[in-house]
Amino acid sequence: MSRWVAIDFETATREKASACALGIAVIEDNHVVEERAWLIQPPGNIFEPRNIWVHGIDEDMVAQEPEFDEVWVEIEPYLRGATLLAHNAPFDVAVLRSSIARYEIEPLVSHGYHCTVSMARKVWPALANHKLNSVCDHCGIELQHHDAASDAAACARIALAGQRQIGSPTLEELVRQLGLRRHDL
Repeated sequence: MSRWVAIDFETATREKASACALGIAVIEDNHVVEERAWLIQPPGNIFEPRNIWVHGIDEDMVAQEPEFDEVWVEIEPYLRGATLLAHNAPFDVAVLRSSIARYEIEPLVSHGYHCTVSMARKVWPALANHKLNSVCDHCGIELQHHDAASDAAACARIALAGQRQIGSPTLEELVRQLGLRRHDL
């Protein structure tokens, strides 16, 4: 059985390598077994007003926090060998890739990733949209939107709700039943 880890990044600017927060939720045996979050000082501690407006994190909140390369030693063991999940995965994977590249960190070895937006579209096609807050509302999942830890936990719970809805015994079987392709990191 593979390990699944839902991730969610918040960024300080429109630059992908500007992570200012990361949340993760670890799924084992069809349950969320651990949630973690980190505040991260982005390069130069530069923020754009729109990003602050979205997530509420600003320069002062991360002034004493480590940069991405310093927290990677804590983050990487969670992600190594796992299948990653993210809601709107292309964004979060781009932040992860860009941050790894910026700090010249050895690439992550994982089992690829899946997007819970794609899952939700197949499991609940009649929803008006498949944004994180909309899917959470439909599934009765608690969410503090744009809080990285809450978003990651919600992403994990969406995948598990989809698994229950379809009647799949595992997340691996869910993606097979839905005909979803795993994306390489």
